[in-house]
Amino acid sequence: MIRRKIWKLKEYDASTAEEIKEALSVLPATAALLAERGCTDKKSAVSFINKENAAMHDPFLLPDMKEAVLRIEKAERDNEKIMVYGDYDADGITGTSILVLFFRELGFDVSYHIPSRLTEGYGLNGDAVRSFSEKGIDLIVTVDTGITAVEEVKLASKLGMDVIITDHHECRPELPDAVAVIDPKRPDSKYPFSDLAGVGVAFKLICAYYCYTATGQFEYSAEDREIIFDAVRDCYKKYGDITALGTIADVMPVMNENRLITAYGLNKMKKTKNKGLAALLRATELVCEDNSKKLNSTSVGFILAPRINAAGRLGSAPQAVKLFLTDSDEEAENLAAWLCEQNKERQAKELEITSEAETLIRTQFDPEKDRMIVLRGDSWHHGVVGIVSSRITEKYHLPSILISFDGSDNDGKGSGRSIEGFDLLAAITACSDHLIKFGGHKNAAGLSLSSSEFDAFKKEICEYAKAHISDDMLTPCVYADAELLPEDITTALTDDISKLEPFGEGNPTPVFMMRDLKITEIIPVKNGKHTRVGFSLNGAALQGMYFNMQTDELDFLPTDTVDILFNLSENEFRGAVFAQIFIRDIRYSDSVYSAYEDEINVYEYIKDDVILPQSEHIPSRDDCAAVFRQLKKHLEKYLNKPLNANKFLKTEIKGIGYIKFRLILDIFSELGFIKVADNDGISFEISLADAPEKKPLTSSKLFSSLNGLN
Repeated sequence: MIRRKIWKLKEYDASTAEEIKEALSVLPATAALLAERGCTDKKSAVSFINKENAAMHDPFLLPDMKEAVLRIEKAERDNEKIMVYGDYDADGITGTSILVLFFRELGFDVSYHIPSRLTEGYGLNGDAVRSFSEKGIDLIVTVDTGITAVEEVKLASKLGMDVIITDHHECRPELPDAVAVIDPKRPDSKYPFSDLAGVGVAFKLICAYYCYTATGQFEYSAEDREIIFDAVRDCYKKYGDITALGTIADVMPVMNENRLITAYGLNKMKKTKNKGLAALLRATELVCEDNSKKLNSTSVGFILAPRINAAGRLGSAPQAVKLFLTDSDEEAENLAAWLCEQNKERQAKELEITSEAETLIRTQFDPEKDRMIVLRGDSWHHGVVGIVSSRITEKYHLPSILISFDGSDNDGKGSGRSIEGFDLLAAITACSDHLIKFGGHKNAAGLSLSSSEFDAFKKEICEYAKAHISDDMLTPCVYADAELLPEDITTALTDDISKLEPFGEGNPTPVFMMRDLKITEIIPVKNGKHTRVGFSLNGAALQGMYFNMQTDELDFLPTDTVDILFNLSENEFRGAVFAQIFIRDIRYSDSVYSAYEDEINVYEYIKDDVILPQSEHIPSRDDCAAVFRQLKKHLEKYLNKPLNANKFLKTEIKGIGYIKFRLILDIFSELGFIKVADNDGISFEISLADAPEKKPLTSSKLFSSLNGLN
């Protein structure tokens, strides 16, 4: 059962917001946003806007940074060969890229290796280490990986190679015996900020080397302040754009030092000198004809990052690194176009797997009983199942795990996502007797297991979920920053909002709510791929763009009364600047549910024999036949989508009222023709039986009772 989301307004101190509004002369909504983000007075609000609460921390506070810098200095002195080994996601790819560019600048003989997600799997692996030895590599530097590579580092040492690890993942009790293990999450770390991305840690290594060569010191000293500032500024100029891209892509908190990295990096990105990044920005139309207004943390996260991640998911991550390293304009253009094609291929595979997964859900999942979705496929792409798991968890608001096998008895690889309050890693750990390998955290995890263990694992983890997921956890909750009225939608507000950028994890893009809007028009955009929706409220007219909402799948009609969740942004069209509404979600207003309450009560009274049905409520054979025909057509067209009774009865089966429709659904359910789950009185999960037994309507006790045939 997909439960109706609860929308809540975030809480904040109203007196604090009023003080900020008066002191800074900002709009009430802006003051509320600042109060929600922890500002307590004028000083802290100004500090937040000016990013004074962010700081460039001394890289030598990171553990083993001195040892890493000295080892690189030795490598430079001795003309050693370096191998940069990165992870296959956007964080690892960008981190690998900036380190290779850095080592090239120093004149090193440097190579790079990104493991294949499909054949090598995650992390430093022994086969790769042996191949590096054969190539005469002297020093391996990892990016976004390596913190658990105890055995692989031992092997490298045995083969005569040193290892510097740069990582940002959680540490285990035993650290690899490397020359340096740089990780802000080490228990002994003195670094004041632990949420750097993997590319951020690599960037700090570069900063440390620049500062050391400029000052000869292994710390930020007061007397060298200007020299250090120039050295770090040089690092940002050279590598800040790619570092910001990786930080945003890895969904790191945009707080503290990450806020500086993201803000400065986005500004640098608009006029980047990196040919590959510039080509990708042009290919995605984020920067064109000297106009970069579309370029912000949101567009980078939703447009650039998926294209880079797509390469890693489909096993071609080294090509993405190549994009950032090339000096050729032609090669940059070709690689950027190739990445866009890779993303399209990833999207196609994602749709294919999603469709197959939804079919399995209809046949294997009981929405009234099950509290976890565990599925297997024999041809699903390993690199894409995690995205599909995320989509399924978002839709059903249940933890999910999708496991891909290759059609044989070989081991399967799976990926899972969770809901708030349910520790997925703890659940998997409790069932780990069935697994070969697993890892992750409470919100997302990966695993591998043999085909013969799948059924036992599924049964055990589903029982665990049933015992640990309460009813309250099953209802999704989304938060809005403030409730607005039509007169609040102004460029003055979008100007204020822009002062709070960059947005991301920890400083999310503001979400607003507006209630009781009447839909006036629904307009397809780009052949119905997107939808423009017109609204009216108290005589004011508004329009909002609903991107990636196909017009024929929108569950609402003109004249419906709805609430919306939305973002606001400044837009420009033919020289006119205006505030643009970007719709995030639409739901029926409470007044719509109130209007249905009387009909729902009558329906339930009839079902419970409390009252006798009126003639207009009694379904005839023709009514039942008409509903079944149209229901079948609808379910075939809108596969895996809840049926909206309000829209269905007004557009697809006119003349059948709500009460009669509900009674007909009950008759079909009694006869075994369909399965029905009531989500909220308007939305229903309905599936047709695969091969229902042919029965006359008179076999239904309800049909016979309603028609006086008993």
